[in-house]
Amino acid sequence: MRAEWQAHIDELLQTYQEKRRQIQEMQSRLETIEASAEAADGMVRVKVDRQGRLTSLEFDPRVSRKLGSEELAEAVMEASKKAQNDVADQMRAAMQGLTPEGASGEGGGFDLAKLLPERPDDIEAVRTRLGIQPK
Repeated sequence: MRAEWQAHIDELLQTYQEKRRQIQEMQSRLETIEASAEAADGMVRVKVDRQGRLTSLEFDPRVSRKLGSEELAEAVMEASKKAQNDVADQMRAAMQGLTPEGASGEGGGFDLAKLLPERPDDIEAVRTRLGIQPK
């Protein structure tokens, strides 16, 4: 193999390994994302995990005197939607610049390790996924 080809292959492999490391770090950050939100003047508080699932629901002791059942249900839904939107924003921000256009981690179902496998079998496909143009 010619020396310039080997140098180019080494450079591609180094770029690949760096991107893979960055994606693994990002996946670790994504796993810790959660969000909290309030509604009804703070009388309803919720917390959701990275998939938007409700993990905590708290009511101020005064809530039963201040809100009827329909208002309480609306407040729970409002706070949940706020927290879910916050999680989605955090996930988009964490993934920005490291995932292909249109890739989404919403719902937690996006396996980032599949984007860059341990050993690249198809360098051209990896280059395309990462948006890297050959030199």
